[in-house]
Parts: sequence; C-alpha cells; structure tokens
Amino acid sequence: MTSNDSQNAKKILRAQLTSARALLAKDPNHPAGLAKQLFDLAKSLDAKIIAAYLPFGTEPNISGFVSGASGHGLDLIMPVSNPDGRLHWVHYSGLSAPGIFGFDEPVGQAANLLEADLILIPATAVDRNGNRLGKGKGFYDIALAESGITAPIAAVVYEPEVLADLPVENHDQPVNFVVTPIRTIEVGESS
Repeated sequence: MTSNDSQNAKKILRAQLTSARALLAKDPNHPAGLAKQLFDLAKSLDAKIIAAYLPFGTEPNISGFVSGASGHGLDLIMPVSNPDGRLHWVHYSGLSAPGIFGFDEPVGQAANLLEADLILIPATAVDRNGNRLGKGKGFYDIALAESGITAPIAAVVYEPEVLADLPVENHDQPVNFVVTPIRTIEVGESS
C-alpha cells in the first residue's frame, strides 16, 4: 500500500469510527472500567509517573483515572499542543485552560516525557499488532519518536475499536498495550 493509499484508507476509517464513537462515549460505565484497567496496568508495571491526557469530546474518558491518580501514589504529566505540531509536557496540577484548539489542556510546571514510566495516549482505533490510528495531526507520533523513550505506551480505545489490522505509514509509532473499558491487551500476546 502506498503512502497515499494509507492516508486515504485512514481518512475513511476515521470517518466510520467517529460516527460509531459518539454512541460509545455515552456509556456511563466506560470511565470506571477504564480507570480500573489503567490502575491495574500501572500497578503491574510498577509505574509511578504516568503520561496521561485530559479527554476531549468522544475520546475514551479516563477522567476517573486522572482524578484518582494521586490517591494511588501516581504522578501525572500531560501534553499541551504547540502550533508547530509538537507537544510539550507539564506536571498535572489539576488545573487546565483553553489550548490552541480551543479545548482545555493541562496547566503545570514543565515536565519531560522521558520521565514517564507509562505513556497513555488516546486513539481512534488500534490493531492487534500495536498500530494506532490517531486523529491525523501526528502530534503523538512526533512525541513518541523522540530518542530515549523507553516507557511502555498504551493506547486507550473503546472495545469495538480494537481491529484486526490498520493501514500504517512509516511515521506511525506503535504501542505496547491496548486498554479498553473491559480489558488490557499486551501487544504480541494472544487475547
């Protein structure tokens, strides 16, 4: 598949998944399920500093994990979008303010993604090989391509968004885990 073919396939798939996601995001059980899965994953990896995100729109709602992190002895760092297509990271203080795209982003002291013991990222879909379909802007792919990142990466999706395979481009960064409200899949293990 050529790069243009992959881009077109991704665009079509995003459109299909986005309409289905609106219904998935309304399930009131998803935040609690995601929080349980994420706390269990952090514990199993002995992770203390977690790179997380503030959910926006229909993204998988990890607000229960975010609000309960300090009670579990976890420190959170979170991304803030820059106009140049890159992310910078801050220690999450519980505060947020509108970012460059108009939705709330975290406010806090500067942090470095290399500090993280576990990196959580939203996704539109993930396949069983750890390929992730994002929103198409590439912010996370750029951040995860940074030299020196060794922390495991977990994509957070709804259960129907775990697919057999996805179109992939050279710049796409794979993940090690897939987290849904009902399970956590380690990439490469049968599920």
